Amino acid sequence: MVDHELKYSLQNHKIISIMYMKGLEITQRRIQVLKIDKGIIKALDIDKQAIRTFKKENILAAMNMTIINESRSGKHESY
Repeated sequence: MVDHELKYSLQNHKIISIMYMKGLEITQRRIQVLKIDKGIIKALDIDKQAIRTFKKENILAAMNMTIINESRSGKHESY
């Protein structure tokens, strides 16, 4: 699932939300992936407005921001 969301962000220039573990700290970040290379993710950290690098192995979860925003607004697609 994480790989799928990272590739989605890279290919579609979309923001995703990740849960990231750095040491013993877990943080939530909103990022737009710029490059994926050998387990290193280069991305724009939306909240800090800065380019950051992340180790893919430390990304615990990733979710498309469109899905998050739709669930918060109560909008759901019909299938």
